[in-house]
Amino acid sequence: MIRTTRRYKRGSRGFPQGLAGQQITVGVPLAGQRVTLRLDGPLLQVIADGMLIRTLPCPIPPQRRAYISDAQLSPQPPKAPQDAVRVGRKVSARGSIQVCGQQVQVGMAHARTVVTVEATDTTLHVFDHDGHRLRTVPRTTSKEVTRFKAYGTKNRTTG
Repeated sequence: MIRTTRRYKRGSRGFPQGLAGQQITVGVPLAGQRVTLRLDGPLLQVIADGMLIRTLPCPIPPQRRAYISDAQLSPQPPKAPQDAVRVGRKVSARGSIQVCGQQVQVGMAHARTVVTVEATDTTLHVFDHDGHRLRTVPRTTSKEVTRFKAYGTKNRTTG
């Protein structure tokens, strides 16, 4: 996994920034500010004044990250904050789960199994029963977690 950090000087009005041939819009409120773009696996994190502002899906494939100009290797990513909420979810027959009102596609290979989801302010980390990370997706909702246990359907017999 390649982690790179990039700093930009002044941005334009709409603040799209070019990175490895991809246009990345980090937001109008950040126009004219110096930001750091951190590429970590499937995520692109926008950092301004030392604070994480936004998390986006990374549009740059891992093979092209080594060729980004002015890129530096960043230190290890910080551990999940202590206030991260861990919840259980049963993967549907089509391979998806729902956490905080957000659909997450885990994969058909994990259908009908129970996974653990670690929900932070910016990301959702999905782990299998062995603790291996299956997916990391940016969190797009600000809803609170209301259900913590994984419930499945009970086997029903008709008679």
